[in-house]
Amino acid sequence: MKEIGCVVSVSGDAAVVTMPMSPDCEKCGACVVADEGKELLLLAQNAAGAGQGDTVEIEISAGRVLAAAFIIYMVPVLMTIVGFILGNALSGGDEEANLPILLALAFLVVSFLSVWLYDMRLRRVERRQAVVTRVLSQEEARLHRSRIEPAKLGG
Repeated sequence: MKEIGCVVSVSGDAAVVTMPMSPDCEKCGACVVADEGKELLLLAQNAAGAGQGDTVEIEISAGRVLAAAFIIYMVPVLMTIVGFILGNALSGGDEEANLPILLALAFLVVSFLSVWLYDMRLRRVERRQAVVTRVLSQEEARLHRSRIEPAKLGG
């Protein structure tokens, strides 16, 4: 996913970039909402060597977003099925047994907790999912400038 933004600050190889909120932003979770939900702040790896005030192109790896979606949605489903099959095997296939349902629910709860813990670790460890890929020319920046004025933070 590619977005256009404005560099608010630079520190080492990292850049804080502000950009308007797009429909894809709600699904991603890589940014911090600013300016009453109209703009986003994103910490990105500054591979292009952008400076403060530069208009830049940012790329967020779609592979990470798809992998995260798979983990969030499919792991609980798969674990519920595994719990049910295990419970069915342990109860000997008895149709009156509650064990398959109980194990399916237990596996579902454990999978939700596991996904939540994994998400917390991932957010802490892999904070820079985005990369500043290039600095836009002055003409390109002028075309996008009205959309990406930096957010007024702190009042």
